[in-house]
Amino acid sequence: EIEKVFRAAKEMRLAVRGLYGEGTEATGDFYQISNQTTEPTSFNSPIRIGIDGRLFTAHHTGVGRYILELCKALDHLLPSAEFYLYSPYAIELPPISERWIARVDPRWPSYGLGSSIWLKVRVGNFCVRDAVNVFWGGCAQLPILPRTIRSVITLHDLNEFVTPHTMSIRTRLSRGLWRRDLRRADAIVTNSQGTAQRLREFMDLGTAAVVPPAVSDRFAPAAEPEVARVLGVHHLREPYFLSVATWEPRKNLPALIGAFLSLRREGALGSHRLVLVGGRGWKDRRLAALVTQAEADGVVPLGYVPDEDLPALYSGATALVFPSLYEGFGMPVLEARACGTRVVTTDVPELREAGGDSAIYISPSESGIRDGLIAAAKLGRGVKPSGLWSWEESANALAKVLLDVS
Repeated sequence: EIEKVFRAAKEMRLAVRGLYGEGTEATGDFYQISNQTTEPTSFNSPIRIGIDGRLFTAHHTGVGRYILELCKALDHLLPSAEFYLYSPYAIELPPISERWIARVDPRWPSYGLGSSIWLKVRVGNFCVRDAVNVFWGGCAQLPILPRTIRSVITLHDLNEFVTPHTMSIRTRLSRGLWRRDLRRADAIVTNSQGTAQRLREFMDLGTAAVVPPAVSDRFAPAAEPEVARVLGVHHLREPYFLSVATWEPRKNLPALIGAFLSLRREGALGSHRLVLVGGRGWKDRRLAALVTQAEADGVVPLGYVPDEDLPALYSGATALVFPSLYEGFGMPVLEARACGTRVVTTDVPELREAGGDSAIYISPSESGIRDGLIAAAKLGRGVKPSGLWSWEESANALAKVLLDVS
């Protein structure tokens, strides 16, 4: 794994040579705007924005959904802007407006180096050809750009500092390579105040703006007939606890399953089941075996569930249980709140931003999760959605940064 990463780095350095065409400049000297406080003069600026489009796939989850929703709001906030999406494979982009142009580069010979290397060595050329003013790295990575093109990067988390043991060696080393982009960007935005604070602590870097995730209008309390319909589609019945998380170590699913099974064996949860929504991830072989064994005791793995079914699944649950060891924000927590669903989640600053005042905060240990499940079962379903914000409010903060640096 280590050899693959360093081979990728070597290939990247070689590819950078001669990257730009005649009349452009490629150097390691990136223009920096520090402590930029100037307000944009107008949101009607005829700006061209390049965007990392690799996550515009058929199934939008996590960061992909975050980027898509911000793009929809940016289209409304920047009516004179043009948007260029770059990807090495087909883009599944829902209709936004005619000002969105997809640039697909299927001929990229990755040689097993992955799309991150493609972004680094190919997208700069596309941005030059399209006369892009500013590039937004929504996936926390940037291409190599000439000094004439400014850059904004979104930082979603700092897993390699907070929970490195949950990552593969290759991913940790890759993160080390791409974290250099944070120092080269003209501006950094984060998805939470907690991430901004950790960025200052770990890397001594400031944040131009906090752009938190929001939820679309789809996420609202579902009516009982809709809940019943969706539960029927997935062969579920109430009562149940809900987990929405990719199967990877940071999500702490083995501890959740262990807490649930122990309480169920003690008869403390009645007929509750534990429903797992989320696809397979990494370092998940033992988890997969555990889930298979636990299915007979009320654990129900659903895998990926389309967005349109999630509000009803949230609304029908006794609680969303989200005991992650660490999150940059925690979008399922916010989605559950919007649906009026009780939340049990880990007591860390980033998840408190997502969970607000109504969540049950716990230690991510098995005993802490047990306490949270018991408390949620006693309180029962339903909380009033409050203190939520919109994608347009979040996109407004991002739009100001994009205009300021361009």
